[in-house]
Amino acid sequence: MADSVADPDTKYFATTTDDDDRLAQLGHVQELQRNYSIWSLGSLCLCLMATWEALSTVIATALATGGAPCLFFNLLVSVICTIAIACSLSEVASIYPTAGGQYHWVAALSPPSSRATASWFTGWINVGGQIVLTASAAFAAGLQLQALIILNDDSYVPARWQGLLFYWLILLYAAATNIWGSRILPTANLLSGVLHMAGFLAILVTLGIMAPKNSTSFVFTEVSNSSGWSSDGISWLVGLLSSVYPLLGYDAACHLAEEMPHASRNVPLAMVGSVTVNGVLGIGYCIMLLFSAGTLDVLLATPTGFPFMQIFLDATRSAAGATVMSLVITLTAIAATVAGVTSTSRTVWAFARDKATPFDRYFAYVNHSSHVPVRAVVLITILQMLLGFIYLGNSTAFNAILSMAILGLYTSYLIPIIYFMIHGRPKMAKHEFGFFKMPKSLGLGLNLLSCAWLVLAIIFSTFPTSMPVTAQNMNYSTVVMVGWVVLGGIYYIMLGRKKFEVPMVDREARGF
Repeated sequence: MADSVADPDTKYFATTTDDDDRLAQLGHVQELQRNYSIWSLGSLCLCLMATWEALSTVIATALATGGAPCLFFNLLVSVICTIAIACSLSEVASIYPTAGGQYHWVAALSPPSSRATASWFTGWINVGGQIVLTASAAFAAGLQLQALIILNDDSYVPARWQGLLFYWLILLYAAATNIWGSRILPTANLLSGVLHMAGFLAILVTLGIMAPKNSTSFVFTEVSNSSGWSSDGISWLVGLLSSVYPLLGYDAACHLAEEMPHASRNVPLAMVGSVTVNGVLGIGYCIMLLFSAGTLDVLLATPTGFPFMQIFLDATRSAAGATVMSLVITLTAIAATVAGVTSTSRTVWAFARDKATPFDRYFAYVNHSSHVPVRAVVLITILQMLLGFIYLGNSTAFNAILSMAILGLYTSYLIPIIYFMIHGRPKMAKHEFGFFKMPKSLGLGLNLLSCAWLVLAIIFSTFPTSMPVTAQNMNYSTVVMVGWVVLGGIYYIMLGRKKFEVPMVDREARGF
């Protein structure tokens, strides 16, 4: 057990606004530097989610599984529910502002009988989800760079090994930036946030002026199910994937909690603010993209492999213009990779700090000059690079691994919300909450809505997007998820449970 500085005879935490004191009350000492501001952290979350940019890459799937109206209404519902999830998580993050995030919250809220197991598996699942989410951003950026060559050179024949090299290049850049550019990372994230916003406006205006337009009925009312599912309802629900993926990753703010001042206030603001801003941008961009999209056959036949590039090319009728517009999305994907490495490395480091990983002492090390968990950065970069060999051998298997992001992250969101509803909200005194506290009835309502949406999205994210099912279009995310959990379970039973230091002392001693 981690030691606490709280007096065991005192019922509640001592009131403090000092971040280091609060972290000490949670059982840890300050090792990282608090260099992030609310603006730089918010920008990191904006770019890691990259909502409007990600929508560009899922439009073909969305049109196939239900047509334009389904993408718009799915996104609208997804934004509303994701804001509810962000509010639910932010309320807990405000109480326990540590880099461990979800697994630490579960440890703090769960009863002694299930505390260690529930906390460890939450952390393990969250780490897996973050690793593949970051890998998917790097993979998208790498293949988009390859697609830009195709856009400008008809004679270029892409090879899978070249896509792998682009993928590795992005990962190495992200690792180098996190290791040697740590001091400028807050500023770099802020600049990436500016690109995210300015690029949105530039592309929105360009499409609005230059692109040929579909009818209003196409965007809002005409449903066309080309997925092969016999039921339009099932096809619509399967299409949720297109609106869920662009809204992943806002929990990065909580994993940077030990690197910003006033974390109890700023982490929730960054989480809720980034989801709200990205949601509004995403809805606006979604409408314009659907008005500007060509037919599904044309989008799927694009030689670049990315339908949004075809939309840009049709709008500008210029390879140079389409390249500049596409670069905004690609550069944001690169920034998302850098942000993902930052967030994931902090989670792995925190997990190792609590002796939850193999070679925990080694990976819990923080470089004394840069105050960066360099070994954790190198570890996740190597793991992600190794995933690339799977793509080289079988792209279907590689995509299956990337699709685990929704299952991993959404499960790690669901568990602490459930524990907070059952063991946290009903039992905590008013002053035990952090800066971000919702009224009881509103908070409970948002918790219930969050759980319902998370369960629904988890279930239908495992369905294949098209029928009939083949080896190529089968959704293997469940297989990957089960494999990851089984692998973790074997390690936990054999070694993990013997050394894992649950990152909270006994709740009774703290009055929870």
